Amino acid sequence: MVSPGDIVVYRHHVCKVAAVREAYFEGRDYFELHALFENSLKLFVAVLEAEPPALRPAMSRKEALALIDSIADAQTIDEDALKPGANTPTLLERRLKEEYDKRLKTFSPQDLVPIMKSVHERTVRRSGAGRQITATDKKYFDLAENLLCDELSVSLGIERDGVRDFLVDRVKKAEARRR
Repeated sequence: MVSPGDIVVYRHHVCKVAAVREAYFEGRDYFELHALFENSLKLFVAVLEAEPPALRPAMSRKEALALIDSIADAQTIDEDALKPGANTPTLLERRLKEEYDKRLKTFSPQDLVPIMKSVHERTVRRSGAGRQITATDKKYFDLAENLLCDELSVSLGIERDGVRDFLVDRVKKAEARRR
């Protein structure tokens, strides 16, 4: 059970538990959550519905560093597995979007990594062919990156703006050790 002052992740919002409101609505107890990275966003979550994976403690520093270190070896989304029956590029894009959505709905930071790696690889391939990133890829990469960086900021105790540089540097070092 969480307590006031705890830092939690509710769905994809990193929040501080501000209070427990007893019999707040229809006689049920609610957590009052204040989002840390979205100005003035308050969320009220029924205590009985506040269970993992929708509400969970933010990653510890150790868990955050382990996640970052695992990025170099993380798998991408298997596009070949999505191709059967996707006769057109539009159908493949739709299946990729569905896969991105499925991973986002787990509310797990580990499921954000394959989205980011897949989009990065697709973007490199596309730019090599003289094409730009797709709108779907850009949307999901930005979403996954922002969600991951918000939680890593809290877990690592560094400013939100510095997380991306920290992440890139640490992944490069992990990749260099792997070689």
